[in-house]
Amino acid sequence: MAFFTSEHPKRTPAQRAIRYATGTLACALIIFILWLLPYDILREERYRIYGETRTSGIVLEMGADPTTKYPFMIRYKYIDADGIAREAMAPLDRERWEQYRPGNSIDVFYIRSRPNIVRITGELEPQFQLWLRDILQ
Repeated sequence: MAFFTSEHPKRTPAQRAIRYATGTLACALIIFILWLLPYDILREERYRIYGETRTSGIVLEMGADPTTKYPFMIRYKYIDADGIAREAMAPLDRERWEQYRPGNSIDVFYIRSRPNIVRITGELEPQFQLWLRDILQ
């Protein structure tokens, strides 16, 4: 049978300082990692797990602005399952963008419960989102 006493060896002030600094750095690192997480992407992909609805849309206009993050954009219109016409914009790479013209038909994928979360085939998306979608499927 083992008996434990209530006494334990005292830490030196240096040991206490190191433990305090390590704990503070660990908490700061956890908060920093949580701050970096793209919650909007996580939320979108969580909705996509339950399925997307495919419909067709029409390209309304095309635009190119080389000074922006996504220089090639198209604006398109689609009709959701409730019959509401909605518009959205999609960033594309140059090759895909050159394939479209105003009036062209495109495939649109939207989330039935959130029809404003929409994407088209070939749309530029963050690498993290593509990686997360592959994992979740």
